[in-house]
Amino acid sequence: MIDILEHHRRLENYYRPLLDEHGDRYRGVGWVTEHLQTVRFEVLSGVGDIRHASILDVGCGVGHFLDWLTERDYDGAYTGLDVQGSMVEMARAAHPADKFPKARFECAEFLDVADDYQADFVMASGIFPLADMKLLQRTVTAMLNSARTGAAFNCLSSFTPRRDPPTFMFANPLEVFAFCSGLTKALLFRHDYLPQDFTVYLYKE
Repeated sequence: MIDILEHHRRLENYYRPLLDEHGDRYRGVGWVTEHLQTVRFEVLSGVGDIRHASILDVGCGVGHFLDWLTERDYDGAYTGLDVQGSMVEMARAAHPADKFPKARFECAEFLDVADDYQADFVMASGIFPLADMKLLQRTVTAMLNSARTGAAFNCLSSFTPRRDPPTFMFANPLEVFAFCSGLTKALLFRHDYLPQDFTVYLYKE
């Protein structure tokens, strides 16, 4: 099992060169194309009617999900949480309070502070490639506990014929589904939008 400090080191080693080269663009947070980032946002948002809901965005990066939501008339209370201080600083700079009065960005390890947060929906996009299954399970459990209505996350899929880069975790969707069904029987599973990705919606029973 990857411990939290090792996971933080992996994140810093992977994202620091990308941020230095690309800044707060999609490449800076690890996406090969903008489409691969935004299609995941679109699917993630299908968890429910989130237009006026409070959202906790775990692993928010530089705040691209908030930008995507805002372009679609989102007006709920948004909190972005990320362990990487450089990303949080970029997110705050790009989303000043006068333009985003209902949004805030905070730097913390979600598993350390999960009990301090509650939102209608707790969501996470692209946060597990450098994790392992145990860390995914701990995080998803905490996400559902912090959610009033539901949680949603995506993950790279071992069903894809091309696993690149090979150092990333490509999770077995059946294993993830089995784990999630132990947390709640009210859930939905999507593996229909990209060959290398799946999304899970979990709801409070």
